[in-house]
Amino acid sequence: MTNSIPVSNEVLETIFDETGYNSNNLSIRETNRLATLISQKGNFDFVRMEMGIPNLPTPDIAKEAEKKAIDQGLQGIYPPFDGIPELKSAGSNFVKAFLNMNVEPKHVVPTCGSLQGGYISQALAGNMHKGKDTILYLDPTFPVTRYQAKFLGLRSEGIELYDNRGDRLLEAINEKISGGNVGGLLWSSPNNPSWSCLNEEELKGIAEICDENDILAIEDLAYLGMDFRKDYSKPNTKPYIPTISKFGKNWITLISASKAFSFPGPRCGLAIISPELNEQEFEQLGNFCGRKRFGHAFSLGGLYVTTSGTSHTAQFALAKMLEKATSGEYNFIKVTSAYGKRAKKVRSIFLKYGFKQVYEKDMDETVGDGFYLTMSYPGYDGTNLMLELMKYGISTITLKSTGSNRHEGLRVCISFVDEKDMPILEERLSKFKENNK
Repeated sequence: MTNSIPVSNEVLETIFDETGYNSNNLSIRETNRLATLISQKGNFDFVRMEMGIPNLPTPDIAKEAEKKAIDQGLQGIYPPFDGIPELKSAGSNFVKAFLNMNVEPKHVVPTCGSLQGGYISQALAGNMHKGKDTILYLDPTFPVTRYQAKFLGLRSEGIELYDNRGDRLLEAINEKISGGNVGGLLWSSPNNPSWSCLNEEELKGIAEICDENDILAIEDLAYLGMDFRKDYSKPNTKPYIPTISKFGKNWITLISASKAFSFPGPRCGLAIISPELNEQEFEQLGNFCGRKRFGHAFSLGGLYVTTSGTSHTAQFALAKMLEKATSGEYNFIKVTSAYGKRAKKVRSIFLKYGFKQVYEKDMDETVGDGFYLTMSYPGYDGTNLMLELMKYGISTITLKSTGSNRHEGLRVCISFVDEKDMPILEERLSKFKENNK
């Protein structure tokens, strides 16, 4: 343990003065920068837990496929803006194998990460029907999705998912949409960061509500198959990954390659558009982006005018990974289960030194171990706890910043905490507890 831990309040105050950051309203990127500056002044490395960055090696399958595409000179050719045929076909087969979802290749649209898919989805959701300019989130959620809505000039509201499950969730959604202003409903499952997962009864109810009230359901499966309490690793075999596509018509499912396939750098994900919705026309979308048909509005009105598609060569890499997963030759869930194992160890260390898990239950089950944990400490609110832990070389973000009503807690990302970091984390939390009895 370096003698400079914990750093003094004066050091922290100096850094805030230099950066102009507001300690009560730090973005993830600002928290990341703050941790770097403290690390430099204190001359020690941080245990990094603030950013949800994947930290597993990219499969050789992807490297070889993209290299082949590069060798063929495809980096010198614009990709089809709605995706190469190989990836659209591989995506269709993949979602059938793991989600039991029936879509044609034309319903699969590659995007620059699922974040771009969410951006376009929210833009369309807030402009499909006159007066429906609000996005409803099942909180907590990834903070950037709310920033997207704000950037798009849309309104946002939220429902605390942890307090509203089963029938209560459907009642809460109906109450929120009763004013007729909600155009889109967005959630992640597993949830970022509570790691709770919507079940099929809830998804069925959400689908019915969205279909009956002309609301676009935006299903973010960024952590695809990472509910390790069930084995979703076998293609074309039950259990299938739960999805709203089994029950509704007004939906988009977003699939990220970043976490599930350890492929974050090329920014390549998939948007799967409901077959029924894809062909439907909306007068308001014609006014908004010049395309009435939803599928055209997504691809021509949204994707084409923002990035004209996603990386040509990376699409071949993702296509090959999806093909190998569908055939059973590549078990992507076995690979990502490393995050669950890390989370179990990190959680035990936090609990050992007096912390409490904020989100403990997923309805009547214990919440699974995955990409995130949520922690609090007696006597601290989330902001002060985050800043205090920074003095000990541990970086996190507040649950408040994710839209959670648990303002006492922190979101802890475990992706960068490997075996060599566990003793360092334990030593620092031990010191923290010693100074906070």
